[in-house]
Amino acid sequence: MKTARSGWLPDAGADPEALIKEARRRQRRRYMMVCLVIVVLLAGAAGVTAGVTGLRGHGPSRQRPHGLPPSGDAGTPSSVASARSAMPRFFADDITFSEGNGSLEVRASADGGLVTKEEHMAGVYGLAATGDDSFVIALQAGDGCTARLYRFRLGGQGRPGGLSPIGPELHGLVWSLTADGGGGVIGYAVSGCAKGGPGYIGIVDTRTGRSRQWSDVGVGGESAGNVAVSGALSISASGGLLAFTGWSVAADGRFTSQVVRVLPTTAAAGTVAERSHVVLSRPVSQPELTAVSLSPSGSLFYLSARSGRTTTVAGYRTSTGGLVADLASLGGTPPPAWSPMALDTSGRFLLVPYSLSQASRPMLHVVLKVAMIDITTRAVRTVIIQLPGTAGMDQYTGMDAAW
Repeated sequence: MKTARSGWLPDAGADPEALIKEARRRQRRRYMMVCLVIVVLLAGAAGVTAGVTGLRGHGPSRQRPHGLPPSGDAGTPSSVASARSAMPRFFADDITFSEGNGSLEVRASADGGLVTKEEHMAGVYGLAATGDDSFVIALQAGDGCTARLYRFRLGGQGRPGGLSPIGPELHGLVWSLTADGGGGVIGYAVSGCAKGGPGYIGIVDTRTGRSRQWSDVGVGGESAGNVAVSGALSISASGGLLAFTGWSVAADGRFTSQVVRVLPTTAAAGTVAERSHVVLSRPVSQPELTAVSLSPSGSLFYLSARSGRTTTVAGYRTSTGGLVADLASLGGTPPPAWSPMALDTSGRFLLVPYSLSQASRPMLHVVLKVAMIDITTRAVRTVIIQLPGTAGMDQYTGMDAAW
């Protein structure tokens, strides 16, 4: 007879020995079934754990095309965090003209729309982001051959707050400004105020007030040197390494090669040629190297090069100069002056002004194209900015931007 609960009951006249044997046989069967269930559950749990570990990068991982390291920066903790980051909501810029630099502007990253133009912050001669909607700028001061550095932060709607002065005055014309994560170390490239005046690259530690400079460098075509800077400076997130595109210069002033150089910020004072070293060199006849951005760790650098109407962007290893990945090929009319390439402080998004079309009727408008490149996915989005017409009086030459 069976019941729903036990499934088996003995007959009243059954042999006791037989009942004992039957009970033991059923007990062994239940024990084996329980063991089998436990083994299956453990195997499933191990499989799930292995799958999760693989996704997190500690086990088998999928190959990334062209050898691009995870998150675009050799798997460092900062790069892993950057893979989860979102594109900055705003970027700051300074439109440059043939007669000088313009006022600070803030634009929405979504469409390039102008959020604000700060007329009281005119004559911006350097711009760099320090993270969390915070920036440093260099503004002309005094007689025009001196600049002061200031820090400001954007509010929730993208409007700048007040200016806070930092660091010492810089003597000369500031051509480029860069800052580490947090703005503790600020780097700058400065030319003399007159043709042939001495140029230098320097840093200031805003926490200690100490500064260091390296001399004998050509900057902006104004200063002479056996090394010339052709693009904006870039600095690693720790503030330990500077990088820039430039030329090697012969004794007679000829450019003999175009290069990417790196300069440790702990290097002793001296000339740029002595304290920096070349990580990539190309003949002058090859596409022009226009801008470089160091990854947060400094282990990679992103390089833009221009040939005719095409600007290419690629990643390279700082240690060897070897190509890691091609990121983008952008078509358009290149700006006549340098337009720095800006990496956001997470190390994931590149901002690349690459085309400036002087319309046939410049009184109406001028079209500036800015590419936004996601290094992790290599997705490229372009925003088109229509600048007010100049009536041919003072031509636009480029954009200095940061985010």
